[in-house]
Amino acid sequence: MAQELNLLYQRYRSIALAVDTSVLLAGFLDWVEGGIGPRSVIEAPENLRFWIFVTIVLALIGLELWAVGKSRFATSGKIEPTSLFIRLILFVGACLITDLHYSKILFLPILLYCYLGVSRRLSYFMALLGVIVLFWLNAANIGDIRPLPPPLANGSVKTGVPRIGGLVDRSTGSLITLLFTLLLAQAMSQAIQTQQKLTDLLTTLEASHKQLQSYAIRVADLAATEERNRLARDIHDSLGHHLAAINIQLAKASAYRERDPNRAFGAVKHAQQTVQDALKDVRASVSSLRQGGAPFSFQASLNDLIRRLDHSELDLTLNQTGDSSSYSRLKLMTLYRTIQEGLTNVYKHANASQAHISLDFGSQDVRLKLTDNGSGFDVAAWKSRESQQTTHGLIGLQERLSLMGGTLYITSSPQGTTLAVRMPQDHLQASLSTDQSL
Repeated sequence: MAQELNLLYQRYRSIALAVDTSVLLAGFLDWVEGGIGPRSVIEAPENLRFWIFVTIVLALIGLELWAVGKSRFATSGKIEPTSLFIRLILFVGACLITDLHYSKILFLPILLYCYLGVSRRLSYFMALLGVIVLFWLNAANIGDIRPLPPPLANGSVKTGVPRIGGLVDRSTGSLITLLFTLLLAQAMSQAIQTQQKLTDLLTTLEASHKQLQSYAIRVADLAATEERNRLARDIHDSLGHHLAAINIQLAKASAYRERDPNRAFGAVKHAQQTVQDALKDVRASVSSLRQGGAPFSFQASLNDLIRRLDHSELDLTLNQTGDSSSYSRLKLMTLYRTIQEGLTNVYKHANASQAHISLDFGSQDVRLKLTDNGSGFDVAAWKSRESQQTTHGLIGLQERLSLMGGTLYITSSPQGTTLAVRMPQDHLQASLSTDQSL
C-alpha cells in the first residue's frame, strides 16, 4: 500500500498476517476433511459457523492489510484502545463460533499489538486474563476436553490428580506461548529502538560528513589563498630584491658613463652578477616548489646577501651571536627574508651610508635589529595602511613573522630607521606578550 508505515508496525503486521493466515488455512483444511467440530458455544449449522469463522479471520487480516490502528505505534504516550477492542471482539467471535483449539492462537498477535501499540501494562493484564479464561474453559470442559470419568461401582467419583493434572497439561503449552509472545514483543521493541538509534546516528554522521566536506573545501580555499600570499611574498622578497639592485646599478652606470667609465663598467658588471643571482634564486624557488629543493642554509644565504652588497656605497656591518642550529628551517627562512627586505628598503629608499645588523640567537628566541642612518619615513602612515600600495614588503614581513609567532617593531626619524624583530624558538612562545620591549 502507498501509505508509509513505521518499522515497528511492519514487524508486527508480518507476524499477525502469518498467524491469521495460518489459522484460516488450518480451519479450511479441517472443514474440507471433516468439519470444524460439532461443539461450540454458539449453536448453528456447521457450514454457517465455518463461513462466519472465515469472515472473522478475513476481517482480522483486513485490519492488518489496511493498517488499522498503526498510529498507535507512534510514541504519542496516549492509550487509544478502539482498534484493540475491535480485534478482541473478532477474536472472541472466532472462539465462540468454533471448537477449533488453534483458533485461540489468534489471541497472540492481539497481545503483541497491545504490548507494542497500546499499553504494556494493559498487555500484562490481558495475558493474565487470558490465563484465567484458559483455566476456566478447560475446567468447564469446553472444546474437546474429555468429560469427567463415570462414577465408580460404589457410586463415588474419581477426582483429584487426574483431573488437575490434565488441566495443567492442557494449559502449559498455552502459558508458555503467552510468555513467549510477551518476550517477543519486548525483544522487537528493543530491536526497533536500537535500529532507530543507529539510523539517527547514521543521519548525524552523514550531516557531520557533509559539514566536514564543507570545512575541507573552506580549508582548501584558505590554503590556496595562503599559498598565493606566500608566493607573492617570495617573489617580492627574492626577485624584487634583485630587480631593485639591478635597477640601482644600471642607474649608477648611466650616471658615471661620461665621468668615470671604469666605475660605470663596474656597475654594469655588478648588475650582470645580480641577474645571475636572481636566476639562481628563481631556479631554487622552482626546484623547491616541485621537489622540495636543496636544504636552506641560513648562514650561507646571509653571507651571500652581504657579499652582494659589498660593491655598493653602503657601509654594512654584521654582529651575530648565539647558535642558529636549534631553530627550524621555516624560522630561519623567515629571518633571512626579513633581513633581505630590510636591506632592500635601506638600499632603495633610505639614502643611507651606513647600516648595521645585530643578530642574537638565544635559547628562547632570536632578536634582530637592523639600523641605518638614512632619511627615515612616516611610520604612522604605514601603520594606518595609507601607503598600502607602496609597502607590500613590510606588509609581507608582518605576515611572515605573524605565522611564526614573531613581532615586528619599526621606529623612524630623519636621522635613521630601526627595524626590530623578535621571534620565539618554539611556536608556543607565540603567545607571549607582543608589547615586550626588544
